[in-house]
Amino acid sequence: MTDQPLKAHFMADPIELPDGRKIRGSAYPDGSIRFRVDGLPYVLTEAYLSGNPEKDKAILKISPGKQGSNAAYDYVDELEKRNRGR
Repeated sequence: MTDQPLKAHFMADPIELPDGRKIRGSAYPDGSIRFRVDGLPYVLTEAYLSGNPEKDKAILKISPGKQGSNAAYDYVDELEKRNRGR
């Protein structure tokens, strides 16, 4: 028998950002959480995942384009071009 992926027991309504991208969070029975973000590609630019669980929070930051990586074109410039065309 193959392992079946866990089915989310909670899915938040999507949050629409000012530029039209959407973010959605899901929680799973095993305690894991997942974030889905439109507007690829992204790179992980910050991660705080450990510390004092009573005082600290987990923080993840992803950035589009060349902010921290050569993963793709400069997304900020691309957004400015799109906004000028409106």
